[in-house]
Amino acid sequence: MTIIEPWAAMLDALAHGVALVGPDERVRWMNRAGESILRVSRDDLTSLGTPFVLSGDDDRRPGAERQVTWGRGTGEPIELACTVGGTLDLGSGRVVLVEFRDVTEQRHQHRRVAALARTAASTASDSSLTVVLNAMAEEVQRSHGVAGAQVVVVTSDGEQLQVMGSAGFAEVSTFFDLLMASRERGADLITYRCLHERRQFVLPGRRAHMLADPAWQPLHDYVAQIEWDDFISTPLVSRGKALGVLNVYVASGQRATPAMLSFLESMAEQAALAVDYATLIANERFTARREERERLARNLHDSVVQHVFSLGMQARALSGIASRLPEPYDDRVLSISDEMAELIENVQRDLRGVVLALRTSVAAELGLGEALDRLARTVERRDGVAVELDVDAIAEKELDGSEQAEDVYQIVAEAVHNAVKHARPTRVRATLTVDRGVLRVEVADDGSGLVSHRSGTGGFGLTSMRDRARRWSGSVEIDTEAGVGTTVRAELQMPRNCAERGDEP
Repeated sequence: MTIIEPWAAMLDALAHGVALVGPDERVRWMNRAGESILRVSRDDLTSLGTPFVLSGDDDRRPGAERQVTWGRGTGEPIELACTVGGTLDLGSGRVVLVEFRDVTEQRHQHRRVAALARTAASTASDSSLTVVLNAMAEEVQRSHGVAGAQVVVVTSDGEQLQVMGSAGFAEVSTFFDLLMASRERGADLITYRCLHERRQFVLPGRRAHMLADPAWQPLHDYVAQIEWDDFISTPLVSRGKALGVLNVYVASGQRATPAMLSFLESMAEQAALAVDYATLIANERFTARREERERLARNLHDSVVQHVFSLGMQARALSGIASRLPEPYDDRVLSISDEMAELIENVQRDLRGVVLALRTSVAAELGLGEALDRLARTVERRDGVAVELDVDAIAEKELDGSEQAEDVYQIVAEAVHNAVKHARPTRVRATLTVDRGVLRVEVADDGSGLVSHRSGTGGFGLTSMRDRARRWSGSVEIDTEAGVGTTVRAELQMPRNCAERGDEP
């Protein structure tokens, strides 16, 4: 419609959008700023419909405010803040003047602040990093245009990657196995570049590319779980160090907008802080435990072991006294002194084993293979139990000199010590193998079985083994049966170069 000057010129000069809405809720006219905001010409509004629905008297009264979302017919919706400015009589009928502005970015900012507040609350109230990162992935997945999200973190060894937060996908545990299979077929990987270049990557049409590439065949069913098109990978960086990545699968029909990319960078920063905080706490706890173990080892060696040695000397002196006593006291005292000597010898042997286990860096000083060989020889000489070792050359080479070598050694030593002490075996076999970046440790004996474990109790040794395995994203399981023997199985993630491992698509 035509508006008589000066109305048209005056409204066209305004920086915010202005629409004149008739009684039928159709836009009769819109100024230039409004055309720019809605990205349509005023002539197209009749065919596209209107974002301004003034259904009641309250909606039409001057000063009435509301927020609406309008999809422009196609593309990403925009969010508008609208205010009724009054009514005008243009001769051909009365219209309602509606002022409006685009608040899409502002609403994104509000949602970002709310999401960060919720994840910050989770970080403060829950000490589990996995719970926190899962919550963050869910916040990202709930945001507009996101079909799925993954938080991938560098493990404590500084080289391994693992998914610690995920939303949108039904299965998480199989992801890396499928990814490794794709890598072996020649699939191109993005997370590695994101991690090392420390910059955000946006890959339009990534889903179609992956499904069309035979190299990605192992992951075809996995990535087809959700409807997505584009892929965004954002690094998690704290104190100048890359700690992982936030991977986002953009919903089909949506595109990565500047607001979305900014939001993901903010969430990645929050995730990096959570990971960094958890890593610092874990390192402090490990250091404290190591220092406490060293202190206990020194105290046992300097105090308890010496006292027990003195008791042994007294027992031997008692046997000498017994030989000078009259019957029947001589036999009774000699029997008691012999029993005391045997008990003291057992206590000394156990204490030496405990002190050895408490002391750290055995494998670091000798190398993993040599440390295990020395352990086997010591057990054979001291306890008369045959110990067989089968150590994968790859495991020995890659672990030597690493922190993980000490933990692996202590797991094997604890399992062998428990077998010898509680199950009375004749043979123990320790096997270390590497498969797809996973170190598998198995210690099997032919003894009587671990009664404490069958009864559901277990002790400090088992707790220590599990703590050491968990430090490397691993686990420990025990299978024991009376008269058959016991098998201790541990799985730990191997420290390997990121370039030789799989990462996200």
